[in-house]
Amino acid sequence: MINFKDDYTKTNYEYIYKHNTNGTYAVILPLYDKLYNKSTRKRKINLKTIKEAQNFIAEERVKFQQQDNQPKKTGLFKEVFASYIKECELEERKGNLAESTIEGKKEIFKNQILPKLGNVKIAEITEEHIYKFHNDLLSMTCAREKDKKLSNQTLIKIHKQLSAFLNYCVRKRLISYNPAGVVGNFKKVKKEKEYLTYQEFMKLLSVVDNIRDLFIIQLLFYTGLRISELLGLSIDSIVTTEQGTSLNITETYYKGKIRPKAKTDEAMDDLFLDDITVETYKTFLEYRKEHNITSRYLFANDRGKCEVIGDRAIRDMLKKYLKRAGIEKNITPHKLRHSHAALLIYMGKTLEDIKTRLRHKDIRTTSNEYGHMYKERKITLANELTTFRTQLEETSNNHDT
Repeated sequence: MINFKDDYTKTNYEYIYKHNTNGTYAVILPLYDKLYNKSTRKRKINLKTIKEAQNFIAEERVKFQQQDNQPKKTGLFKEVFASYIKECELEERKGNLAESTIEGKKEIFKNQILPKLGNVKIAEITEEHIYKFHNDLLSMTCAREKDKKLSNQTLIKIHKQLSAFLNYCVRKRLISYNPAGVVGNFKKVKKEKEYLTYQEFMKLLSVVDNIRDLFIIQLLFYTGLRISELLGLSIDSIVTTEQGTSLNITETYYKGKIRPKAKTDEAMDDLFLDDITVETYKTFLEYRKEHNITSRYLFANDRGKCEVIGDRAIRDMLKKYLKRAGIEKNITPHKLRHSHAALLIYMGKTLEDIKTRLRHKDIRTTSNEYGHMYKERKITLANELTTFRTQLEETSNNHDT
């Protein structure tokens, strides 16, 4: 048996060793497989010259590179997905992905993608699989509402998640190309966003008979908070300084739990409150004292495991007041965020202003979400100009007579 430690001495050439007795050469060449995060070694002894040893190293490197560049013909779709999620979770720990993003991926794959493609061999997936999957999606119904087909927005989201996973498979050399990219996504159907006008909002407030509910609705409408951010607010979140009263978002609500992080770095930016909402907040604090509410969270839950009331409770509460106010629009808590954006546009604010206020990471998100509302504002301005001009003409005619 060869004992490299005793029988060989390292030369000045990397990976090449010389035998202490017979003068032959040996090579120990480490090779690293990035896909499986595994190291291997190639060994060769009884090489007569340094040149022969160097040729062996070069040949082994070429062979390994060719082998490494070949798609790995192993694994079912669902097995590779498990590896994909582990990598996503690592990115979440590194701060590059939000926990909610990963949970969303898991939900989509569990409900729509894996039941259809889970048992397909990843190396055999083709455009035909994607076309058939798209066809199946068009007949699928929502998990909560079995008689309702998947929305256009949901179809697009599912395809994007599938395509992102297949891009991962390409990077890992499991497949040579992304068939979902070849097939393409569903066509986006532009749908006007529902929102409350300021007049409708005031009508809504007029029927609210609970100070907590009033504060919640005002916060959502006047700040554009996400519901996850709203439910994560604590007494310490609202800070008053010489500059004004602001929200400091450091915790968020997700699926019945409070997590110690905002959705993005931008979401943690201070959000200043208007004077009306500040006054409602002060009244709400008095309400908490009167009812001996000691929880550090603003919207505490006195029953159940979660420390705060759930998002469903907020939706049901809002639905109740909309019905009471006779407002037939399907307004959700998130649509109050849209309403805030619409209010800012009506006030003449720019997309950059709205991006900052809504704390979007990218202005393209702001433009995609709310750019169409500027057209509505242009129409409104034209109508206002017509009204103003008519009033001026009437005034002028009255003066003439």
